Amino acid sequence: MSTLRRLWWHLNRTPAAHAFKAVQRVRHVREVAQRRRLRESFPAEGACQRKAAELESVGYTDLTDVLAPELTRSLAEASTRKVERAAALAGAQVHSHKSFWVRLLDEDAPGGQFASDNVFVRFAMQPAILGVVTARLGELPRLVDVLLTFSQPSAAELSYSQLWHRDYDDVHTLKVFVYLTDVTDPDDGPFTFIPGPASDGVGFTLHSHLPDGKLFSKVGRDAVREMRGPRLTAFACETSRCLHMGSRLAPGHARLMYTATFISAPSVYPGVMPRFRLVGSATPAERLVLGV
Repeated sequence: MSTLRRLWWHLNRTPAAHAFKAVQRVRHVREVAQRRRLRESFPAEGACQRKAAELESVGYTDLTDVLAPELTRSLAEASTRKVERAAALAGAQVHSHKSFWVRLLDEDAPGGQFASDNVFVRFAMQPAILGVVTARLGELPRLVDVLLTFSQPSAAELSYSQLWHRDYDDVHTLKVFVYLTDVTDPDDGPFTFIPGPASDGVGFTLHSHLPDGKLFSKVGRDAVREMRGPRLTAFACETSRCLHMGSRLAPGHARLMYTATFISAPSVYPGVMPRFRLVGSATPAERLVLGV
């Protein structure tokens, strides 16, 4: 990473990111207006509207009951095939600094781009997900990544996302998660978080990742929530707001999890390359979400 990019990376982990974001939105005012105009392409009605409201108020919501069953089945089948090859895929990871998990989708993104017809992309683009995220943001979001991770126990000290942190993909970062193994016990390494109102009280911290001791000097342990559930449990969390951690697995346990990351557009980081390439046709709204 160049010195300039590293400086930008650190600045966007401070409250100054909101000023940078405002400048970017002014520079892309036509795109922002188009995203607001086309938000009705993915209406959130009934349960989806209630989930968007819950996401806004407390920072998280369960999505299990609103997702398309056929897409969930396809996601599960594709994920099973990937995890069967986890050992082989471990050596081909683009980023391997996290010893506690294996990224299983790097081979699906040659040149850093996923095809829009990839099952892991299609799952994120389903109307229920886009309806909830769009309703939360008040405009069409930008899908910036999809990820499939296989977490396993590690003898190393807790590090990176095993420590408490917020995500700095952007000022407003919302992630959709799907458990593809049962995560019903603390030993399974559940996604663990502090809901929005309590996280808001912690405020900005100089260190991007906090051990338990430092976090609980700022907020009570009774604020902690764990997302536990059987295989195919799905939920969303505003990870730029809610402090969170996960992948703390006990020996003999493993966790397979899908993640789709959405932000409010445009990206706070200028010059970010598109993560997706269009295969086949797409509506104007879908093209905006994919950034193609």
